[in-house]
Amino acid sequence: MRPALRILPAIGAVAAAALVGAATVGSPARAAQPLARAVLTSQGGAVIGEVAFKGAGQFANRVEVELDLPADAPGLGAYHGFHVHTVGVCESPFTSAGGHWNPTGAVHGQHAGDLPSVLVSPDGEVYAEFETHRFDVTALSDADGSAVVLHDGADNFANIPATYGPANATTLATGDAGGRYACGVVTPA
Repeated sequence: MRPALRILPAIGAVAAAALVGAATVGSPARAAQPLARAVLTSQGGAVIGEVAFKGAGQFANRVEVELDLPADAPGLGAYHGFHVHTVGVCESPFTSAGGHWNPTGAVHGQHAGDLPSVLVSPDGEVYAEFETHRFDVTALSDADGSAVVLHDGADNFANIPATYGPANATTLATGDAGGRYACGVVTPA
């Protein structure tokens, strides 16, 4: 297995330090169990990788997300937006997956479905592993289901320096991550 990029997204430096401390100082080892999966396909229909959602025991309020794309990822050496979307349908060009999953009506960057952007290595591979407390995996299987989407470009999480003038509505809503490169329907493991 490749070395993992460990990210604690959008929980703040203090919370991240506390979370890491809780997981490493005196805590029993946890065995994360796959709770849901999504097979990612490109717009051409090729299977390019998989996303696993894991959790276990006392850490059930946190979900470990593992993204593995062994090849054919877009934009070598660049970051790409990665989100949970609202509808469990992946029909090219993947707009069928709806918008970012946002059950609380939060602003972009704080949507429950806003996950860290992922870096595609120069050889086209992606492996990322991170934890989030923004959702419980069972919530991803509501009436419409959900999907994960890998975007063509980086997500700026609606961060627009004041020197660029008024905020663009698209940036505020989606982070300008661009088109949808790959999509996978989230299904129980």
